[in-house]
Amino acid sequence: WVAALLDRLVQNEAFTIAGLLHDSVEDDHCSLDDIRNHFPGSLGEEVAYIVDGVTKLGSPLEGHTRELETLRKLAIFSNPGVFLVKLADKTHNMLTLQYMPHEKRQKKATEAIRAYGRLAGILNCYEWRRWLEDISFPYADADSYTFVKNRIDGDPRLNVNFINSTLSDLGRVMEAAGLNGRVNIIVNGYWQAWRKLRRLALMHKASLDNFSTLNDLISFRLLVDTTDISDCYRLLSGVNRHFGMAIDQSGFDDYLACPQNGYRALQVTAWIENLGAIEIAITTREMEEENLWGITYALRQKQNISNYQPLVILTPSGGIRFVPQNSSVLDAVASIQNEFLLDKISSVEINGESVNLWDKVQTGDIVAVITGPQRFLPTEQWLKFSNPSTARTLRSVLANESLKRHAEEGKARVKEILISRGLFALEDVLALFPDKMDLLLEEMGCATLEDLYTTIGGGAIRLMDFQNELNKLGLSKAELKWTSINLTGSAADNHPGTLAALITLVSERQGNILRAVVNTRPDGSYYFRLIIEGLNPNQEKLLLHDFSNSPYLLRMFEIV
Repeated sequence: WVAALLDRLVQNEAFTIAGLLHDSVEDDHCSLDDIRNHFPGSLGEEVAYIVDGVTKLGSPLEGHTRELETLRKLAIFSNPGVFLVKLADKTHNMLTLQYMPHEKRQKKATEAIRAYGRLAGILNCYEWRRWLEDISFPYADADSYTFVKNRIDGDPRLNVNFINSTLSDLGRVMEAAGLNGRVNIIVNGYWQAWRKLRRLALMHKASLDNFSTLNDLISFRLLVDTTDISDCYRLLSGVNRHFGMAIDQSGFDDYLACPQNGYRALQVTAWIENLGAIEIAITTREMEEENLWGITYALRQKQNISNYQPLVILTPSGGIRFVPQNSSVLDAVASIQNEFLLDKISSVEINGESVNLWDKVQTGDIVAVITGPQRFLPTEQWLKFSNPSTARTLRSVLANESLKRHAEEGKARVKEILISRGLFALEDVLALFPDKMDLLLEEMGCATLEDLYTTIGGGAIRLMDFQNELNKLGLSKAELKWTSINLTGSAADNHPGTLAALITLVSERQGNILRAVVNTRPDGSYYFRLIIEGLNPNQEKLLLHDFSNSPYLLRMFEIV
């Protein structure tokens, strides 16, 4: 199966033979010399070289006793046959995953996606990557796979009538431009669609149950017969005129002027009412072959494949990851970690030595990511030493970090305003007067309280406008007739009966507790917030005296 796939894709004799023999050394006690001697001249050398590389890529550590220099040597294979045979072998493994023990399936499927799906991406074999990831996805995460498959299979953009109608329309656009060619479609893979949706959700640009924002769920591909890329730009103007106001001006990518890992096309996004976003890509037929099959097409055409040279890095536990040439330590971390953990890095070691994130990795490096309480804060400077794949993930992390930072800044600004009005937290208003909070959020143009904090922290809402709206809704101590108490107690006093005793002090001054918020902190101390009605200024003074003279050690006490 491995040999037949490679023969069909690459049509290289050495690769096909190596595909037939890729397990012979490891499983059948055949020697590399046997292989060299069996085939004439350089063919035997190349086949033996590929089989040796595939064998070592299959078991890089052989336990934990192998020396560092040996680990480095095992990954130095410049012949693309090593990677293609291993990729084909891993694909076949996934097709037979149902015959493996259940406990091994998830681990092997996850490794296939993280390591070999990424390898297919580096080799620009998009179709192969989609295939490998989607046959692995059900075993790596069965629940998510079922959810994603059901949503995508039922998506209205995949309705046959819509597809055929759009294909016809775009065909007429091509004819009007005086160009010969054809229009194809590509439906994104389940795993790739899910991965992108999660990235968009992290950036607060989508929700995990709304697939309409995925513009490349379906991609309409306009493939012109010409080799003149100026014809692609001419066709672009016709596409833009056809979709008109439906074109998303922020969704344009020019990968003809700036190819990405060998991918070349013009891409625009259109938003179709009641359906969602679609992608329209314009390229030549020749370029599309390499867009979809990357190195395998380049090899068939005897083209230069120097841009398809992955580096092989290792994890301390013996895992393999593939990264493009000139990758930084940060790129290596992104390939090793779970997708959204670039904000969890405390330090990185390569071959046992601490390194900088901007340092370059070499093939055979053992990369260890250390996480701890003190972590690097991701910044935009990291983008300067990120490859395109890492940059996409990093932008998601940066967007999320920015939102968190703005939310914290917004909470601080809101708290300052609320204290001046005799309140402590909008959460109390939300709990006791949800209708007032709904009106406040509506007037401020925010969906949630957290959204309000983020918007204020980001400067999109003027504090003056916020305060005016609080006035309109009567959100002040005078209007609500509240007394608010904040206190923090020591860990030594955090035992049964303490809170009851403090609440009794309120009852003795005839206060009616409307809401109580209690939290125990990691150090054992406790936080206590009370909203009380029915206290006049004199009773508040007496209550302040009661708390100040209580037997409990209060680290902080506020009453407004």
